[in-house]
Amino acid sequence: MSGLEAVSRRLWGKQRAELPYLGEGATGMRSVARRLFENPSVLTLSDGRTLGYAETGDPAGRPVLTFHGIPNGRLGAAVFDQVGRELGVRVIAPERPGVGVSDPDPSRELTGWPADVVELLDALDIEAAPVLGISGGGPYALACGAVAPERFPRVAVCCSSGPLESVPRPLRLLMRAAVHVPWVIRAFLGFEVRSARYAPGWTIERRVRSAAPRDESVWRGDVGKLLVASIPAACQHHGTAAFVRDLQLFGQEWPFSLAAIDVPVGIWHGRGDRINPVETGAYLLDAVPTAEGHFYPELGHLSIFVEHDAEMFEWLVR
Repeated sequence: MSGLEAVSRRLWGKQRAELPYLGEGATGMRSVARRLFENPSVLTLSDGRTLGYAETGDPAGRPVLTFHGIPNGRLGAAVFDQVGRELGVRVIAPERPGVGVSDPDPSRELTGWPADVVELLDALDIEAAPVLGISGGGPYALACGAVAPERFPRVAVCCSSGPLESVPRPLRLLMRAAVHVPWVIRAFLGFEVRSARYAPGWTIERRVRSAAPRDESVWRGDVGKLLVASIPAACQHHGTAAFVRDLQLFGQEWPFSLAAIDVPVGIWHGRGDRINPVETGAYLLDAVPTAEGHFYPELGHLSIFVEHDAEMFEWLVR
């Protein structure tokens, strides 16, 4: 190896090891996210795969599982650290296969995720725990309630993705592209990863320009900065394939019936959401017989869980 190659590799390794907004001066939830990034928790599953996860909130509190969106991972659990401590909730945030430090499983299905999470509950000596799915984590939360209701007795979804027939045409095209031309979605997500790492401020301002007005200050604050930092963290080891697979699964026929879910389901959605429009939440409210809706005017994709996190967690641990 030449001296130039060695220097290049050292610089590249340093760039890969650092995340925007999570430097040594980070405070609050961003300091929590830094800790989660540097000290991932892992579990070896029965099939030999590694499952990564994070814990925040009250370590001695009542457990609640949170499922991340697209393209994020375990670092998002830092958003709920303070509310978890205030309410006595132990927040447990597993990463789906191929995300963060979790090993890939390219052939996975929506209904395979509950089995992974059940193994995590067993390893943590937890009999049952309610589930909160944020955005792209929503379908996986619903799958848990459908497949293993005895282990996941309450399900909440917030700003959730939905089946193909529930989403507007632009999202429908995105899901279909993931199925038929996945390289296009990989390229798009790859751009987002590089943008978040090397131009994080520009990335935030792009989000602001397309966000609901109530989301603008959230994107520019700690939550937005944390979510931008979580993008390269989620894709650091295995790239973006896991998120392409998410979109493929959302765009295919779901292997469980929403109508058959019989655990309590809470749906939180902002009527100003410009990523997963409120029509998706309304569809889920109609499709799940046990669902109760919590819809708020003007709130967007981020402000809905920032302003109503305590409400959701209190509902889950009733």
